Amino acid sequence: MTGAALRQLLYRAGVGALVLASHIAIAAPDNNIYFAGVAYTSIASNIAEVYPHLSVELAGDGAATLNKRIKSLVQSQALPESIVFDALGSIKDASKATAMALALDGETSSIERVGNVYKLRTEISAEALFFNFKEKQVLGGFPFTIDYIDVSATPPSDGDIQKAFHDMVVGAAGRHDIADEFVNVLTRSRAPDAANKHLRVTLSTLGPKAVEYIHQVSPKLDQAAFTQEVAREFGKYLGANQQLSILPYSSNQAIGSSMAARFVEGESFNLKVPDADYEIHLNVAGFKKFEQSRSNVDALLLYGAFVDVDVLEPLSQKIYFSQRIKQGASRTIPVTQASVDDWAASRDTLLSLFDNFTKAMSDSGSAWLKSGLSDNRQAHDQFSSLEELVKSCR
Repeated sequence: MTGAALRQLLYRAGVGALVLASHIAIAAPDNNIYFAGVAYTSIASNIAEVYPHLSVELAGDGAATLNKRIKSLVQSQALPESIVFDALGSIKDASKATAMALALDGETSSIERVGNVYKLRTEISAEALFFNFKEKQVLGGFPFTIDYIDVSATPPSDGDIQKAFHDMVVGAAGRHDIADEFVNVLTRSRAPDAANKHLRVTLSTLGPKAVEYIHQVSPKLDQAAFTQEVAREFGKYLGANQQLSILPYSSNQAIGSSMAARFVEGESFNLKVPDADYEIHLNVAGFKKFEQSRSNVDALLLYGAFVDVDVLEPLSQKIYFSQRIKQGASRTIPVTQASVDDWAASRDTLLSLFDNFTKAMSDSGSAWLKSGLSDNRQAHDQFSSLEELVKSCR
C-alpha cells in the first residue's frame, strides 16, 4: 500500500477500527472500483479477542491467499462494476476514487449435543463495503453471513473449530466459502451513490425481559457485543431482501460520525460516515420458550422473539414506523437429548424475525404480517409508509 494514497481514511461511528489486511489498488480508469482487501470492523487492539479464529487464518500469508482467490473469482465472471486489484500509484488523477473491501464484522461458534452426536456451528458476518477514499467517506455496504454446521461423535476440539473457520476462509471440497459469497454479493451490487438516501441502524438495545432471559439461558453472553450483532443482522437482512446498501451501525453517537482506523502497516486514518436520512432504532423486548408437548420419543419446544422497531427522520423527528414485531418457531428434540442450546434456538428465531419482516417490506400480502405485526389500522398504515420509505432509498 502507498501510505499517501489513503491518508486519513475513516470508518464507522462508534463501532471500531477498520484494519485492512491487503493493499489497495489505486491507479485505473475513473469508472473502476478499487479493491482494498480484507478488513476487520473492530477496535484494532481487540482483533484477536473479537476474531480469535479469523485473525489466525488471516495472519501470515492468509490474507494474500484470500485476496488471490477473490481476484480469480471476480475475473472469471461479469459483474455490474469493474473491479481493479493490482494497479498501484496515486489517487490524485482519479475523479471517482471509489474503493471496496471485504469487511469482516464478526465470528461466532457454538456446540450443542444432540442425542449421541455433537453439532458445531460456525458463522462469519461480513459485508461488501464501498467507500470514497478521495472524499474520505463511506458510501454504503451490502452485509452477508456465511455459516456451517458440522456433526461429530465426540466433542469438537479447539483445533476442530479452527479447521471449520479455515475451510470457510480458504475453501474446501463441497463447501461454499467466504470468497464465493462475497463475489456472489458483488454480482448483484453496485457502488452506492453518495447522493442516495441513507438508512442506518443508530440504536440497538435490550429490554429488561430480554436481559432476564439471557441471564437464564446464556449468562456468559457479552450483551454489548450482542446489541451490535442485532444491528448488523437487521442491516444484513434489510440490505439483502430489499437490495439496499446500508450504512454501518453507529453504537456511540457521542463521538459523531467518524472514527480513527489503523491499517495493518500501523498507519492511522479517518473515514466519514454520512448522516442517515432515516434512522432505525431496535429494542429486543424479550424472548420466550416453553414446552408445548412431550411423548415417549420427543418433545415439542416453542420459542418466541419480540422486537420494538422505530424508523424515523432524525431532523424532523417524523415517525414512519413504531411497532412491536414478533416471531414464533418450533423445535422438536428427542427425549434422549442431554441438553438443549436454548440461546441458539432463540437467536435463530430472532434472525427469522428480521428475515420475514424485511422481506414483507416489498410484499404487503406476506402471510407473516398476520402473525408478526399487530392487527390494527395504525400498524398496517405505518407498515405501508415504511414500504414507501424503503422504495425511496433504492
